[in-house]
Amino acid sequence: MTRADFTLWLEDCYAVDSESVRAYARATRSPHVPYAESRVVPQDTPVPPLIVADPVFKAAARLMAGVIDDFDPSRLLHVAQTIRQRVPIRIGDVLSLGARISDRVTRAGIDLFEVECVVTTGDGVRIETASTVAYAAGSDAPDISSASSEVIMFGAVL
Repeated sequence: MTRADFTLWLEDCYAVDSESVRAYARATRSPHVPYAESRVVPQDTPVPPLIVADPVFKAAARLMAGVIDDFDPSRLLHVAQTIRQRVPIRIGDVLSLGARISDRVTRAGIDLFEVECVVTTGDGVRIETASTVAYAAGSDAPDISSASSEVIMFGAVL
């Protein structure tokens, strides 16, 4: 895959540093990162591939905002995601991200988008993702922002 294969290309958009890895590991309680032992995570610490989930979702939302009239992010629901790590990310890597909408279907008034992303460094592809994101545009769709105070998230992503 090349840059030309993607609708959106964000060059050098995410720097992987020790503190971001530590913060991610602490938030997800990752057993693979020594986040509680020191403020500085060793350079050779494995970086969890899901650390790119936030920039990948933001890229997906940006693409959908370009094709949906009156886009409202509170109507997004992240349904599913697959991640394939081709080469591990390392502390010190600066990542670029390519994204494209590969499919869009509408069922029962809900738009379902398939968004493919690739995360690269200067020496090639590190991670490939595929996400399914639902967008409820109709007036009868529930307003997620009004219900969000009632939602409690728990558990850990490893």
